[in-house]
Formats: sequence, C-alpha cells, structure tokens
Amino acid sequence: MDPLDLSPAFVRLARHLRERIVGGEWLPGQLLPGEEALAKELRVSVGTVRKAFDVLSGQGLVTRHRGRGTFVARATNERAFTSFFRLVDRRNGVKRLPVDTILLRERATADAGECAALKLVAGSWVYRLRRRRTLDDTPLVVETITFPHARVGEQEWGDDGASAHLVYSFLEQQCGVSVSRVEDRLQACLLPGDVAQDFGLPAGHPVLLSVRTAFDLRGAPVEYRRSWTITDTQDYLSELRWVAGDELP
Repeated sequence: MDPLDLSPAFVRLARHLRERIVGGEWLPGQLLPGEEALAKELRVSVGTVRKAFDVLSGQGLVTRHRGRGTFVARATNERAFTSFFRLVDRRNGVKRLPVDTILLRERATADAGECAALKLVAGSWVYRLRRRRTLDDTPLVVETITFPHARVGEQEWGDDGASAHLVYSFLEQQCGVSVSRVEDRLQACLLPGDVAQDFGLPAGHPVLLSVRTAFDLRGAPVEYRRSWTITDTQDYLSELRWVAGDELP
C-alpha cells in the first residue's frame, strides 16, 4: 500500500501541475489555463490553485504576469547569456557578448566520457558540436557540446544566423527540452593538441577547463560540455549577492 500523502492540497496540486508541464502538455512560453478553469477541472478552490502557482513560480517553472496570466517559463536570450557566460576583461571588469563560430556539427557514436555524463549505453548516438568564441577576433573559448541524439533528433543548432548561439534556447525552443539546472566543474589544465589548433596556440598552453552537465526537469542529463578558456586577459567571474535579512553561515 502506498503511504498516505498528508501534504497540503496546494503542494499536491503543484506536483500534479509540474508533472503535466514536464510531460509536455504545456510547452515553454505557453499560457496555462486560468485559476478558475483549473479549479473547476480539478475540483479545488481558486485559492489552492493560486498557491500551487506560487510554488511553481518559486521553482522557476512558471512566470506570472498581472492581467495576462501564468505562463510556462522559457529561457530567454538575456537570461541565458547573463547566467552562463561569466568572462570579464581583467583590466576593466567589462563583460561583452562573444562572437561564435561553429566549427563542427556531427551525429556520431558517443565516446566513453559522453556515455558516462549523459548516462548512455555504449554505442549510443549523440549530436556533437564544436564552437569557438571570440572577442575582438581573439579566440577565448573553444567548446565541445554534446546532446543525446534521442533528445535532439534532426534539429540543427545555430542555423538562426545569430552572433551568439544559445544552447538552452535551442534545446527549449527547437527540441522541447527545458533545462532546470547545470553543474560546472572547473580545473586548471594544459591545452590538448586537438583543441590547441582551434585557438592557434601551441599545445600545453595553460587554460581553464569547465566541464558542465545540464539536466532537464526530470533530472535526466541532456548536455555534456567541455569548455577550454584562455585566461591570459580574462577572469571567470562568479558573483554572489548578500540580501539584507539573510543569515550568513
């Protein structure tokens, strides 16, 4: 027998709505049914629906707009840039949008690292990308980005002609995959030979390596990224803000 769920009604309703969002019933950017319509459909009070929406809003799954309604959250270009590109000029602290060049698009068999990160069985196919990111025509970052082929299908990333190709907007808007969290692991290393040629630098140049895994709303890995960054003139900035009233550990 399943254990009795004694959670408040609005918490149980939030779980139910989350499952419908994760299941694809409502897509990123789509307007959700109104509070009264959902209350009637699910036989709960409007107040319960409102509290459930508050929970989902706090989890970043929905956005609420007065007079317009509640929408499934989507990754905007601005949010994608400010959240995930953290290089600043060491001289003046300025952050600028890089110019991207796509070096490779391929559908191929996953290597051992990709299988481990994306929880794929040996022999699985992946969609693999390589891009170079430059400022003032100077290469700063070279990245290899890999997705499970089953989550991307025949969609092609970077076909929009934009100067910066946003990975999470591509996953969300073209593949129907919403990223809920990412894990970054940073380490100092020496530039490997197969990447050095994309920088125009000798192998062994010191770089910062970021290894990222991104997860969808169900917690399944959907992206594995290795980013080699030249930090001769740039810093990787991670900024934390203290809000009045917060307790320090």
